[in-house]
Amino acid sequence: MRRSRIMMTTSCALVLAACAQANDTDEHFVGEVEQALVTPASVLGFESTADWTASGGVKSASVDHSEGTSALALRNFNFVELQSVPLTTVSGVTSTIAFDLKAPVSPSFGNAQLVVNLPSRGVHSVWLGEVSLAGLPAGTYNPISFNLPANVVDALRQTYSDLTFKIVLNVPHTTTDYVVDNLRFVGGTPSGHSKVELRVSSANDRLVLWVNGLQRRMFHSTDTDIGQRIDVSDWFGSGDNDLRIQSLNTGGPVSYGVEVWVDDQPVVNATCPATLCNGQEVRQGIVADRTFSVDTPNRPALQPVTVTATSPQPGRVYVNDVYTGRSTPATLSLPPGDYTIGVGLGTESPPYDYTGSYREQSVTVGASPVNVDITANPPLGIQEDTRIGILPIRTSINYNASLGGADPSNIGVLSEDDIERLLTQARATSARWLEPLSYGLARWTVDVLPPVEDVPIYEPNHDGWDTGRFQSEYPTAHLLSEYDMIVFFIPQHRADGSLVHDVSNLAWAWEDRYLAIPTTYTGEGIGVPNAGLLHEVMHNYEGYNRNTLGLYNGIHGLHGASNHGYYDGSNGEHNFVYFYRHFLRGQVAELEAMRPDLDWPSIGATSGSLYLGVFPVLRHGFDVR
Repeated sequence: MRRSRIMMTTSCALVLAACAQANDTDEHFVGEVEQALVTPASVLGFESTADWTASGGVKSASVDHSEGTSALALRNFNFVELQSVPLTTVSGVTSTIAFDLKAPVSPSFGNAQLVVNLPSRGVHSVWLGEVSLAGLPAGTYNPISFNLPANVVDALRQTYSDLTFKIVLNVPHTTTDYVVDNLRFVGGTPSGHSKVELRVSSANDRLVLWVNGLQRRMFHSTDTDIGQRIDVSDWFGSGDNDLRIQSLNTGGPVSYGVEVWVDDQPVVNATCPATLCNGQEVRQGIVADRTFSVDTPNRPALQPVTVTATSPQPGRVYVNDVYTGRSTPATLSLPPGDYTIGVGLGTESPPYDYTGSYREQSVTVGASPVNVDITANPPLGIQEDTRIGILPIRTSINYNASLGGADPSNIGVLSEDDIERLLTQARATSARWLEPLSYGLARWTVDVLPPVEDVPIYEPNHDGWDTGRFQSEYPTAHLLSEYDMIVFFIPQHRADGSLVHDVSNLAWAWEDRYLAIPTTYTGEGIGVPNAGLLHEVMHNYEGYNRNTLGLYNGIHGLHGASNHGYYDGSNGEHNFVYFYRHFLRGQVAELEAMRPDLDWPSIGATSGSLYLGVFPVLRHGFDVR
């Protein structure tokens, strides 16, 4: 493996000019490099030629290994000394140590020697002996073993950071490779596979962990696992694994801390840079994106998982309910374990004709490749049926600027036609937009509640509706036992059909359960999908996604369309439905260079550092009752 490395990346491949603008004002967020950690397992596994110096010959990396993913090859020598870099404390020490050697031909003479040096513990270049190589079988790895004196064993079992090994090879001159791998203590390797553990000490506001391009976990600031050392071995495969850490901010200061151990040896200790974690207000979005290399040579090998779909158009690939940014056909590289592979299929004929279906398959990855034909599985049915009750409020007492408050003569009156129009629009929005845009996973069941005839709703300020007063005079809490959401339907037309004075065009949602729609939001006509209604219901979905599930909705959430490259009418779709479609499917791409005050050029939804939206809510349910 390579040495463990730390690097911060910024995604600039899409629009160089935009990245250049971001770098002008946020230089302290990029370009960070920290001291690397060299793991003993990587050095002893000969995973990087940089970890060993050779006194002669030509060294190179070899994919012909006895463990891990690489070995060290040597040619053009007859005598050579291989010297390791200094190591920190090693585990599993026994009285026997060995390495694997593969000879190109059976040597007629020769020997191998091993020297251990640990000055801080009183071990000074102790020669462990000489093993004859004459007649060594060619073309196969052979163990070369040495005994360790008791005082050396005792020293190696202590704590230190200056251990080095020297391997000496003396063979007939060769122009072809001798290959060396897997220096280890015999009987001392932990039983079974390496254990990888993780501790997150802080995650303000959100912390996302990826391994080898697969999103594994999102922590939030009050996560019950914060501070706990947890086993994450099944995230890692044999060899060098990329551990990516993304710090996400929704406002205020940020902080994070991540530690990783492999077989009780610390390999990562990442804390938030002081330029970020100084207690000051930090912008929204991805504020740090860092990648580390974690060497786990004793984990099972990664396996290819090929996902296909028999469909005229590619399907979008999910792993464990998280969009991967990949489309069918796709080949994923996964460590052994249990996964749920999902694929969303759909077509778009804007403004109102869409199709969508979602198929998934439980997959166990073992020691061999896996093929998944997702279309062999039937589509999932409705997973989230949101019960919505429309509460018609017959009269509204509206604001009058000249009076500076609600004017009893400025009255809106809700008609039966108004109620019928919103009801048909709500049902059309569910059938023609929500269901296909959610890949057939969600729908609304919409009822009209008895109109509120004798309690008006007041607007004491422009667009400042007094829902608290209304609910004190007409309690609605009991409705929440039967409905997931309640729509306050507010008239903005007089009895004669004219608009009230100082008409309100405000629709809003609150408490993840309520939303308000004025009659000015229902002008599309009978049975036409209503983008405003969809937007407000999605606000409650994103609130649940954030507040209950602890997930991340992105820069400005549902109001962050332009920050992510989506605009009114994008892709020829009505209003912001292009954005809503990807937000419902968890496919909105967020890049590190995006900013709350920056409108991003259109990028579609297939290229991002992080994918966000409310897909988990629709896949597993808006469970609020």
